[in-house]
Amino acid sequence: MNRSLRIVSAALAALACSAGHAPVPVHAATLTYTAPSHAFHPSRASRVRPAASATLPPVIVKPAVDGSDQADALQTALNALQAGQTLILSPGRYTVSRSLSVAMSGVVVSGYGATLAATNPADQTIVMSGADSTLVGVTLIGAGTTRLATPASTKVEVTGTGVQVLGVTVQGGASAGIFVFGGRNVAIVGNTVRATLADGIHMTDGAANVLVQGNTVTGTGDDLIAVVSYLSDGRVSNNVLIDHNTVSGNYWGRGIAVVGGQAVTISNNTVDGVQKAAGILVAQEDSWRTYGVSNVVVDNNVVSNVQNANVDNGLLPTQQGALELDTWSGTVSYVVVTRNRVTGSGYTGFRALGNVCAFEAANNAFASIAQAPVSLLSRGCPAGRIVVAGNTLDGVALVAPVGASPSGTIQATGAATATMPQVRTNLMR
Repeated sequence: MNRSLRIVSAALAALACSAGHAPVPVHAATLTYTAPSHAFHPSRASRVRPAASATLPPVIVKPAVDGSDQADALQTALNALQAGQTLILSPGRYTVSRSLSVAMSGVVVSGYGATLAATNPADQTIVMSGADSTLVGVTLIGAGTTRLATPASTKVEVTGTGVQVLGVTVQGGASAGIFVFGGRNVAIVGNTVRATLADGIHMTDGAANVLVQGNTVTGTGDDLIAVVSYLSDGRVSNNVLIDHNTVSGNYWGRGIAVVGGQAVTISNNTVDGVQKAAGILVAQEDSWRTYGVSNVVVDNNVVSNVQNANVDNGLLPTQQGALELDTWSGTVSYVVVTRNRVTGSGYTGFRALGNVCAFEAANNAFASIAQAPVSLLSRGCPAGRIVVAGNTLDGVALVAPVGASPSGTIQATGAATATMPQVRTNLMR
């Protein structure tokens, strides 16, 4: 079995999620991490951003009565939008034979009750390149039974700055569901992604300052949520907050993964039923030539039923820990794994493997773990830079394993939560 579990990248960059070399510098040692205290809610006034424009009337489109292809008509309407204008997709089903592009700044595409059904697996995305544009409320039905590896085969591709994808439902698709390809200051909030053939939500190509919050991702063909940084990108995806998401039931891939990245926080998520790999993974991988990882916080997540049953789908389990830090030739450093609850792992509860150093596993509660609750297989890292303290197994306190210190602090802050984009909750229902 290939360890990578990713979406293979094409010439553009790659929708994959795995490996490489090159340590990532750390610039967070003087800060203190504070976990986000509450989940996304549409009524949170502190996150409301005013509508882009109150002067232009909305453009309203309707589904074809005969179910004919409306890709050209929809693209014509999108091209005609002025900055700040809204396009409303009236309720109903739209047949769409090719990808659509939202390129104008500040526009809103709102589609509550509207379903866009793709017919071409290789050309079915909505490209969100317009600065400060928003896609909200629409349902996207994907096409394809064979996994593809191009941006055009995803369901939503975010390349612009200030883009928000809110309350969108993705059902199926040949590649990733929501694909943030170099986008900056992006919000992926309140979406539902089901049964894509690759990752559910995937961030790569130097994606930066990305909020992934309140999403539900189920039954994907690879990682449910992933941050990936390929050496070929020439830049590291960074400052990503993955918070209060519910992810479950992928038949291949990890639950939530950071494979090359910097300044990432994974907090308050529920991860369940990952069949073949780690529930939460922080890693560097050579097979996909990724950067290393630094400054990651994994805090207060609930992880359950990880590699508990070897589902007979022709894929072998990775035998990773439910919570896993690992490397190939690169490095993973400055990672704090705290206050997580792990129940039901077919292998270890927490494992550090390879060139992993300067990490902390503290105050985690493990239960029903088939192998060691905490496994330290890191290389060349002195005990003073490995802190293991306050963990329990089935309610009983664990002694720090050989090679770790029972006290101390590893300086990792994760994402700068104060810089996350304000969610345009006024556009949501």
